[in-house]
Amino acid sequence: MNKKWLLTSMAGLAMFLASCDRLPNSDESDEQVSEQTEGGEEAVDSTDTVVETRIDDNYYRPLITEDGSYEPSLNRGITRSLNSNVNIKTFENDLMRLSHKYFSTEDHYFQEGQFLPADLATSWLRRAEPLTEKQIENGETILGLNPEDNGSEDPESRAPNYLSSILEQDFYTKTDDGIKLSGISIGLALNSVEYYGDNQQQPIPRDVLKREGQRIGSEVVSRMRQLDGVGSVPIMVGLYEQSTRDNFAGGVYISQGISQDGAEAVSDWTDLNEKRLVFPVEGMQSAEGNSFANFKSEVENFFPNLSGVTGIAHYVDDALVSLQIDIVTQFYGKGEIVAFTQYLNEAANAYLSENLPIEIKVESLNGIESFLKRDAGETEFNTHVFN
Repeated sequence: MNKKWLLTSMAGLAMFLASCDRLPNSDESDEQVSEQTEGGEEAVDSTDTVVETRIDDNYYRPLITEDGSYEPSLNRGITRSLNSNVNIKTFENDLMRLSHKYFSTEDHYFQEGQFLPADLATSWLRRAEPLTEKQIENGETILGLNPEDNGSEDPESRAPNYLSSILEQDFYTKTDDGIKLSGISIGLALNSVEYYGDNQQQPIPRDVLKREGQRIGSEVVSRMRQLDGVGSVPIMVGLYEQSTRDNFAGGVYISQGISQDGAEAVSDWTDLNEKRLVFPVEGMQSAEGNSFANFKSEVENFFPNLSGVTGIAHYVDDALVSLQIDIVTQFYGKGEIVAFTQYLNEAANAYLSENLPIEIKVESLNGIESFLKRDAGETEFNTHVFN
């Protein structure tokens, strides 16, 4: 972990954007020389300057290496085992959002996980099984975090795999002595349904998933404490219930807890009340569902060649906090795209909820044609038509 770092705003990194994959230009930054501090934490010479610009208060400023390159996670690719791309995205983005509670974006810098390597993470995702004599002789003590296979194929008695993936995010702060590690967030992706055998499925009740997830979370913290450089920093753990393969909305976090002061277990678990619905498949009896239905009808009347208008509604504590709308159609000229985008701007302002973050993406077989976005507290959409 003895490396040289740069601090930069790099606000356009794709992982910080919930649904837009474009990469804006990064800001310049000055070199900062790192040195090892007590407890294995890394520090950066505080005499160097730090670029403080951010495009949004919800985004962290990341650390990058001395040569200006981005340092990917040591277990990069582990999340590819999740049920869908939307689960991969929400698993990562929502962990960062939940981290705001403990690690403020105002004074924390972000780095993808650098303590949990891929081979170790993969071993944790396996089923627990007795160590062989050779493993014991080699000093191996790590077991998989999923329960042992009891050999049953009966969904009522079969021991399921609860844990599907692990995600690590690291946070640093600037002090008088430089930059040092200040906290770690761990996301545990859990199976609401386990798929196995020949098209067989095993639903896992949420209360069971939460109980097993909290047990696994404390064990993960205990193991993380043994890794070089982690020390006694706070470790936040979030339990993510991934959605099924045929659900396009994505999963949600159902619980989070914190390990403080070097504790080897998670305390203060908090239940989370979140859900994602796909409009118009579900949730249409609500006021916001009705607003979406009116918007959809208006848009389809204006441009009848649409292939589909769908929305992903994210609720926290039963309140709608964001809406992402995807519109797919085929265009035959730039004039059609411009006219349709301008009409979408009018229809969205007329029919969709005010003071709600909304993103509207218009796609065709050629890719994204236009994009509209309105942040919380704003009254007008920012629009862009792609060339």
